[in-house]
Amino acid sequence: MKKRFFALFLALLLMPVWAVGEDALYEVDPETGEILFLADPEDEVELESTAQDALALVDGQMNILLLGIDARPGQETGRSDTMILMTVDANQKTVKLTSFMRDLYVEIPGYKNNRLNASYRFGGPELLFETLKENFGVEVDRYVTVNFTMMADLVNQIGGLELDVESEYIRDRINAVIKMDNKALGIDIDTDLIDSAGVQTLNGKQVQAYARWRTGSSDFERTQRQREVIVAILEKLKNEFSLVQLMQLAATNIDNVYTNMSLIDIMSLAPALFELDLSTIEQLRIPVDGAYQNQTVSGMAVLVPNRDKNIEAINEFLAE
Repeated sequence: MKKRFFALFLALLLMPVWAVGEDALYEVDPETGEILFLADPEDEVELESTAQDALALVDGQMNILLLGIDARPGQETGRSDTMILMTVDANQKTVKLTSFMRDLYVEIPGYKNNRLNASYRFGGPELLFETLKENFGVEVDRYVTVNFTMMADLVNQIGGLELDVESEYIRDRINAVIKMDNKALGIDIDTDLIDSAGVQTLNGKQVQAYARWRTGSSDFERTQRQREVIVAILEKLKNEFSLVQLMQLAATNIDNVYTNMSLIDIMSLAPALFELDLSTIEQLRIPVDGAYQNQTVSGMAVLVPNRDKNIEAINEFLAE
């Protein structure tokens, strides 16, 4: 039962976003490529560690790729529109978030150059890992995948999120996404629209649209909003919910979370995340300013990164 407990607990903490050995809790469906949750509720694993002891189980930094799949209403599959590397440093008790923009034009091993999010479509998380290493020197082999619909459900379950809709223009863009989703669902298109700009509590559908719309400054501001949503969810879960409530939320949502994290990862990070100082989360966007060019390649608007400058920025950010 303890194995199930920690699996659910960690999955809940990592949900905001957006295969394996014999000792893992998940496997890949050979036909669909989906990662399936396999935790056995009858399995028992002894773990007497406190939150402080659990941090010691994680040796230095652990990189976990948070993948948000943009499967809109009426769609069964989606693209990896959110790619955020969460780096947990057990020694420093810190969390760092590095966003990789989906329109980065990169070398994809075994394929022609393409946008970064195409690597997930071509070869799943494993090919995305290879692509990140080839282009940005990032070593990562753990991931958690969720979809935006599940994120909306979670936000509703925790009572919404307080976010700043900074202007009427942004309100209108968010409402445009909400109307599009409502139309796809076959409901009144004016359902759940945001009335005004300003700091306010948004429901799940509104937060989903807040994290997804991309006009104006394109994907740059969108990746920032996605990181804001992740931080807001983590902080609310940590500060306002008891362990029992977290377990209840996790049990409700676990079927929509896919990961390849092993049992030891889960046992290490689940209690450890409560020991970390979420108020000091640092953030980075790749490409960094001055380290890319806007180009059109084969009819695609892409960002061509300066490999050396971006690798240097990542290394400095993670080493601080």
